[in-house]
Amino acid sequence: MKHRKGMKIFIVGGGKIGGMLAGQLVHDGYEITVIDRDEEIVTSLGNSMDIICLQGNGASYATLQDMDVKEADIFIAVTNSDEMNILSCLTAHMLGAKHTIARIRDIDYARQYKFYRDKLGLSMIINPELATAMEIYRLLRFPLATRVEVFAKNRAELVEMTTQENSSLCGKTLIEINQNMGIDLLICAIVRGEEVFVPKGDTVIHAGDILYLTGAAEEFRKAFKKLKLPIKPLQSVMIAGGGRISYYLVELLLKHGAKVTIVERNKEEAVRLAEELAGVNVICDDTLAYFDTMSRSDIGNTDAFIALTEDDEYNLVASMFAESQEIGKVVSRIKMKSRLKVLPSDSKICVTSREDVAADRILGYSRSLLNAEDNEAVESLYRLMDGKIEFIEFKVDEKAKNLDKPLKNLKMKRNMLLGCIIRDNKTIIPRGDDVIRAGDTVLVATINRQIARLEDIFAS
Repeated sequence: MKHRKGMKIFIVGGGKIGGMLAGQLVHDGYEITVIDRDEEIVTSLGNSMDIICLQGNGASYATLQDMDVKEADIFIAVTNSDEMNILSCLTAHMLGAKHTIARIRDIDYARQYKFYRDKLGLSMIINPELATAMEIYRLLRFPLATRVEVFAKNRAELVEMTTQENSSLCGKTLIEINQNMGIDLLICAIVRGEEVFVPKGDTVIHAGDILYLTGAAEEFRKAFKKLKLPIKPLQSVMIAGGGRISYYLVELLLKHGAKVTIVERNKEEAVRLAEELAGVNVICDDTLAYFDTMSRSDIGNTDAFIALTEDDEYNLVASMFAESQEIGKVVSRIKMKSRLKVLPSDSKICVTSREDVAADRILGYSRSLLNAEDNEAVESLYRLMDGKIEFIEFKVDEKAKNLDKPLKNLKMKRNMLLGCIIRDNKTIIPRGDDVIRAGDTVLVATINRQIARLEDIFAS
């Protein structure tokens, strides 16, 4: 990426989300200031990163004025208090901050987003629990997917999956997959052991490869069916833990006709869920104990298990048990990535982190604001494999270079790939004769490189 000197970002709240954002953004070359009330957090971040840290009240007019928040290109408030975040952003906006982003968990506040945006100048609201629920729901659509992202207003998708030993993809080249098997998807990147690369037409798929595929949303189900990959629709879902993520996830599942069982050991919480979530089977019990009472038939008819308690170790143990019972899709929430070491190397359990999801969404939006150059804007950004792979969505302006030129006549830089083109509600898998036109939305994949403009993918 071409870093711009003088770009200033303020972050109120130095907890896990704030710390993750600070670390990535300072790595990208921006000037970061973190404000937090906790002296230990301020000291720890200041000692571990090249950033400015201040102990204080991030909603205080005097504090923000003294910190010259009027110079902020982006002001981000991610404390544990919705009210604090809203007030901080409002104060920063009134002082002159260009863009403001607030972490807001309360659904009533989140529903007032239009008011906050139009009247209070709030640029973005992130609800970590809702964003996590939506990520889990996308995962449940494809049993083999370990990550699913949407872009271009849900018209195209990015799917991460690991190739199994018995997969029909194994031993075939990308040319064979796309032409002989009639698959209208593009494999943009492959992770093989420690190696991450953009594949070529003669690249052979191996068992254990992690694949990143892009294409039209409706094409994935068609392609998976041709490849004889499991696409069984969700009919029965079991959730361990009844927190906010579960609440949002249940709403999504019920809309699509799934039967949902929540197992919650806290009696008061279980009663509340039973009263608020009509049509959901709520069990007041320990999840592992409840598994013992289930018949072989009941377990066999459970399509997915999601562990969403506040206890990482419990989530992983329950998920491993569910996987041992051959439940098709298993997802576990975690807060500490170090605990993933307990998972067997061949485990198919998907893991998600509320903090990671929130940080990724904020980071993507922040980068889209900071990376916009002239009228060519980054619409969204997805970081995968700890940042080794990036997928960037660009909206193409008429001033962009290399318009209306066949792609076969353009040379792409190493470890970069054009994933797909969206034009007039149609998703195009790029071939040699295709061109990029003004008004298109394009998805670009990069390996170990960061770019700010679409033209950066082409060799001069």
